[in-house]
Amino acid sequence: MSDLPLIGLLHLLMGTLAVISGAGALAAAKGLRLHRIAGNLFFGAMLLLIASGLYFSVTRSILFTFFLSVMAFHLLSSGWVTVMRREGKTGRFELANCLFILLAGAAALGLGLTETIRGAPLQDDVPSAAFFILAALAVLFGAQDVAVIRRGGCTGKHRIARHLWRMCLSLFIAVTIFFLGNNDVLPEVLRTPFFLTAPIVAVPALMVFWLVRVTFTNWYRTPSR
Repeated sequence: MSDLPLIGLLHLLMGTLAVISGAGALAAAKGLRLHRIAGNLFFGAMLLLIASGLYFSVTRSILFTFFLSVMAFHLLSSGWVTVMRREGKTGRFELANCLFILLAGAAALGLGLTETIRGAPLQDDVPSAAFFILAALAVLFGAQDVAVIRRGGCTGKHRIARHLWRMCLSLFIAVTIFFLGNNDVLPEVLRTPFFLTAPIVAVPALMVFWLVRVTFTNWYRTPSR
């Protein structure tokens, strides 16, 4: 641990805090004080984790993780704003964030086409298909943003579901990069297959559980909110 550079130590600490606080926010009763505290910690930790992840991507010239970090920021910020706004409201931030992810998607598409034309990866042996997938996801997220903006915001269970899956996907991207891409900042004793894969599997599993509960049951209307 003492051999880690400061940015690496920050990345490790924020990754750990994001996983713990994210798990706490998922486990706690939604809308109550514990959920809000865990959610606030998660949001702050994720911002710093994404920032340090972008730093590693830029300094190591890893384009793929750079775009993943950008996507994680879009999902995190849009998911956060969804519950900070009153129901049925949108603003300039939603429009700017929508344009941001669509531009990122266009850039990823451009890189994919560049690799295809060249007939060889630009770097790190990342195939053009990977950038095409990122571009498609960016368009999907941007299109969903456009639909929300045109409707004038989200209400009811749809608002909770949007907040939930966007925050969870941002966490999923971050933990995947953290545990598989930047695990060199972890102590060697923790670099076991189980420790490195368990959080990556747990996040989408919990996301699906809560999406089903929010969307297909009356849980969202219960006093436990």
